[in-house]
Amino acid sequence: MASEFTSEQSAALSRFKAKQGRQWKSRLIALWVSGRDDRAEDGALLRQVRNSLGVDGLASLKI
Repeated sequence: MASEFTSEQSAALSRFKAKQGRQWKSRLIALWVSGRDDRAEDGALLRQVRNSLGVDGLASLKI
């Protein structure tokens, strides 16, 4: 699934995961649902991931 992303999108997800720790998926979903992902670091890239993957797809994503 990660191969569907650009290298920039994959890097943004990796940075987000590194900063957020074990709860990174739930924190990313919270940003997506609240619309605050646009204010997050790499927000545009994270929103692109949301638009292509969706919330349900995030659950099975391995990084």
